[in-house]
Amino acid sequence: MNPTPIDSPRKKSLPRRGLSRRNFFKYMGAGIATYFVWTDYLASEGLSLLSENDVHADPDALASWIHVSETGAITVFTGKVEVGQNIRTSLTQVVAEELFVPVSAIQLVMGDTARTPYDRGTYGSLTTPQMAPILRKAAASLREILLQEARKAWKLGAVELRLEKGSVQHPTNGKQLGYGNLANAKELLVPMDAQVKTIDPKKWTVAGTSVRKINGEDFVRGKHQYVSDMVLPEMLYGKVLRPPVYGAKLVRANTDAAANLPGVRVVRQGDFIGVTAKNSRTAAMALATVEAEWERSPQVAGAALFDHLERTAENGEPVPAQITAAYDAASERLEQAF
Repeated sequence: MNPTPIDSPRKKSLPRRGLSRRNFFKYMGAGIATYFVWTDYLASEGLSLLSENDVHADPDALASWIHVSETGAITVFTGKVEVGQNIRTSLTQVVAEELFVPVSAIQLVMGDTARTPYDRGTYGSLTTPQMAPILRKAAASLREILLQEARKAWKLGAVELRLEKGSVQHPTNGKQLGYGNLANAKELLVPMDAQVKTIDPKKWTVAGTSVRKINGEDFVRGKHQYVSDMVLPEMLYGKVLRPPVYGAKLVRANTDAAANLPGVRVVRQGDFIGVTAKNSRTAAMALATVEAEWERSPQVAGAALFDHLERTAENGEPVPAQITAAYDAASERLEQAF
């Protein structure tokens, strides 16, 4: 989640609201890039825009993009974060596949809120089915731009060109143009083409294959930085008093011992009790000194839990008519209770 340096000759302090189409090259430097904005990402998920009460990014802010610099460096930006599920590798693979470069040629910047301000989070195993297809199209769009720039440079018509290891091959004379050469002195920022043709999965040589995990050694050696590993100035650690069983109510609690520990602050509001301290160990020790008495409610036996949930569940929202109609018209239907 820590910001990764950008290969840019004009790197400057980023604006508070992140990059947009208007300020992109001011902060990224010259090159060729494809992008999509965060509203496009919402549309790709079939989600509506956030409500007026929600805090969200500028609709013009770039949600994700791929940039080729004048040196040929390829940088992919996404708001997704790597928390051990190996999406840094899998997302890099789909981009490398579409651009005909090895995985090692791609630098993936993840979770940098200054440069990828909006993503809706990394959760629910949604990165591969939602973000990967979008990055494939963004990379394929960038590939087509590079091919078109090569045709212009060689004054060729609509001929088919071959890409290999970060360069475009001339169809007859053996010459080649590297991606950096094609990006040199250009400021070309093009939206992702949703209709662009991507590489047929049957022809994949990088995506969908087993490759060495990017930064895998950092995970094995415990060097990978998770959010919980980040330390900020004057940061405090908190612990919350949890009830011993579901539905238990706090009758009384004595927090004097915790409050008397150096650097510990007790936060209490109704049945909520929490403590803060300068490190997690002290916070845990403080919480352990809290003397709490609970009123326990009867618990449902494990064998009867499913029946209990069915009996006490609230009625959810009705299924939309169009979904019901599509289900009824389907040639194959599957039903299952969860």
